[in-house]
Amino acid sequence: MSLFTSTTGDGSREFCFVHGFTQTGKSWVAAAQAMGDSTNTFVDAPDHGESQGISLSLQETGDELADIAFGKVLVGYSMGARMSLHAVIQHPYAMTGLVLVSGTPGIEDDSERAARVQADEVLASRIESIGTPEFIQEWIRHPLFAKSKFSNEEIQDRSRNTPASLATSLRKCGTGQQESLWPQLQDINIPVLLICGSRDEKFTEIAKRMNQLIQPPALRMVRKNQLTDSTAIQLAIIKKDILPQPIDDPPIAKCSLALQSVYNFVCIQHLHP
Repeated sequence: MSLFTSTTGDGSREFCFVHGFTQTGKSWVAAAQAMGDSTNTFVDAPDHGESQGISLSLQETGDELADIAFGKVLVGYSMGARMSLHAVIQHPYAMTGLVLVSGTPGIEDDSERAARVQADEVLASRIESIGTPEFIQEWIRHPLFAKSKFSNEEIQDRSRNTPASLATSLRKCGTGQQESLWPQLQDINIPVLLICGSRDEKFTEIAKRMNQLIQPPALRMVRKNQLTDSTAIQLAIIKKDILPQPIDDPPIAKCSLALQSVYNFVCIQHLHP
């Protein structure tokens, strides 16, 4: 059984979007609509949305995504970013580009990874104990999302994920289950764009380190005055050109604004010329 997908648009640029934990493919629709002339495929990740009942490991999900996103730019957020990174590393010539929003190549230290597995298990048990609606309320009150706004529609969409499905997702695709992909970053041979929130110190440092390993690196910022909205985008690390303009080109700026509209990124000062 294949993962559920839906498609909008008929533009020449093709994107495939993979959401984060507790979300569904619908989470990306607003961002995709802001991107203009593009064809957008939205994936419901394993054990989420219409893909509930399909339980896959990160490696198995990578194989699925390589088929779904063949010839497209693959865009993943958080859990979806980890899945997308697996897809590109396992199938280096399948996708034409990769955008990772708040992504990580995994935990390198074995003891730390084992501790994360235990933490994910505690969280999975919590979901099974209190149910999805109450857990979603706890999840969005996390300090990480303090500046984010969640509509009733988005909360309802997340709440249709069953406790059993979310718990299974953590046990099969949680951060603790991800093998360290740090050594393989140097082998990526397609354009890569890494994005993280300016106030997210953890993922900013991860992105900077990833940038050093993805060759050739080119650290850039989207300048505030190059965008039409002062609440625009944050840190952007790019290898070559995704679309295929440079990061400060208006189409890329529009893509950045589209991501901001979903994930509430904030603009920080230019880090690198």
